[in-house]
Amino acid sequence: MSGFPTLKPWGTLLATISPPEHIGTLSSGGSQIIANITATSLKTEPDVTPALNATSVVFGGDWIHADPDGKHLRLDVRSVLRTDDGVPITFIYTGIISVSPATALALSGAPEAQTVPFGDIVSVPRFVTGHDKYQHLENMVFVGSGRFVITPGEPMKVEYKISEVLA
Repeated sequence: MSGFPTLKPWGTLLATISPPEHIGTLSSGGSQIIANITATSLKTEPDVTPALNATSVVFGGDWIHADPDGKHLRLDVRSVLRTDDGVPITFIYTGIISVSPATALALSGAPEAQTVPFGDIVSVPRFVTGHDKYQHLENMVFVGSGRFVITPGEPMKVEYKISEVLA
């Protein structure tokens, strides 16, 4: 069908997150949860130019708002990455987690939790930078599909497959 945008695979983000802090129920009826992002890596797909390979330089955070019914979590994530050529980039995304039974188990930290398939998390990432080489990122639109990655004995990770939206 004409007129619909298409997606071009752009890159993969992998972030390690600490156990969340539950702030509690807000006056709006939902609740707030804060999760520290302790490590991040972002790497573009091989055909993306210029290539971007970055890791966290400043630990980030996710200010999560849970809907009153607990079925959806609303993400507000901010972190600073440094590219392998030394350029700092602010990486921001908003998104929504649909709380499936597998996602609820992963978020609870239960020992029986397993890696969750892609599809429960969608995000809209964006970049902020003052460097000419990467400034074009500020004029691009991205979407991501995420999942929680559980490896026994390691902190939980979240992985996103990020695509560029093409008109």
